[in-house]
Amino acid sequence: MWHLSRFQPSEIIDLAVQIEEKGAEFYQKLAEKAESKKTKDLLLFLASEEKKHLLDFKKLGDDFEAVSPRESYPGEYFDYLKSTVETHMFNDLERLGQLIEATKSESDIVRLAVSFEKDSILFFMSFRKLVGEDKGTVIDDLIKEEEEHLIKLSQIKKELQKGEM
Repeated sequence: MWHLSRFQPSEIIDLAVQIEEKGAEFYQKLAEKAESKKTKDLLLFLASEEKKHLLDFKKLGDDFEAVSPRESYPGEYFDYLKSTVETHMFNDLERLGQLIEATKSESDIVRLAVSFEKDSILFFMSFRKLVGEDKGTVIDDLIKEEEEHLIKLSQIKKELQKGEM
């Protein structure tokens, strides 16, 4: 069990950086499988966005100090945060590789990308509660960008369902 007394703020920054690194690789691999130019271009854009976010998190980590969230028992919030990490799709890279390999259509690719964005938004929203107001806007901005990614993916998903692509 994680507990505030044993928690190192750099750990959460490292987790965020890992998610962004893996996200860039993930989108690159999905782009290689995409058939339509529109989907491929969006996935390559998302890969570049993940690389940009990675740098943002590294900058944030230079002087990051976690704040203590309200808890009903000691370590509760960090247990929750750890759960969001353990259930993030990047926690099992072998399974993720299988999921990427199993994509057979543009819809499969977009559906997998949507899952990544949702997992990441959940993690970053959880992370936000550990960040003081002075650094909170950085996380808020990253969450907003991830939400915009989700919107773009949803638009492509709708176009695919309508047969417009």
